[in-house]
Amino acid sequence: MVVKRIFLALPLEPVGPVIEKIKQLQKLLHDYSIKWVSIENFHLTLFFFGEIPVQQIPVIKELLGSSFKNSSAFTFSLTGPGIFKKGKEPRVLWFGIKATDQLFEIKKDIDKAVATLGFIPDNIVFRPHVTLGRFLPRQEVSSVLDNALKDEQLREPFLYSASKLILFESKLFPTGPQYYPVEVFPLMTSSKSY
Repeated sequence: MVVKRIFLALPLEPVGPVIEKIKQLQKLLHDYSIKWVSIENFHLTLFFFGEIPVQQIPVIKELLGSSFKNSSAFTFSLTGPGIFKKGKEPRVLWFGIKATDQLFEIKKDIDKAVATLGFIPDNIVFRPHVTLGRFLPRQEVSSVLDNALKDEQLREPFLYSASKLILFESKLFPTGPQYYPVEVFPLMTSSKSY
């Protein structure tokens, strides 16, 4: 049986100010061993399907296409850095996302739609974020990391527009994952023609 590793995401193209923030974080955290995510892979995961049989992909595409046909484009802010940790060990470094209620409604619609196919979300609580890097094991939160997370310059929000969602295939390589679009779902713009 042929399978593909699939996920649905909101793509995020880093622009100058965001790239500068990332460079600043890398400089501040140079003593940490972090596997940084390549900027062309930045995204907000909305649903991770995992490895699924290829014959199931057209069904998912059709289901998602009908779920988003009336969804509108929206704006969101990329905010400051944060971490997920286990005990004292930092695990994931991220930028937070502050979005309108629309993002949360879209997420609810996705979860509800894919549940009809037997897919259940990994996390009960949806915490929108963009992963910047993963800490290698056996490191601890230090004052250097604490100060970086509180840095006012890094916490300054940056506004983005969400105009599409993408169903990606993820292929894993020793150098890191590569993402390939399987289907693009445009979100409606608010401009009307009369």
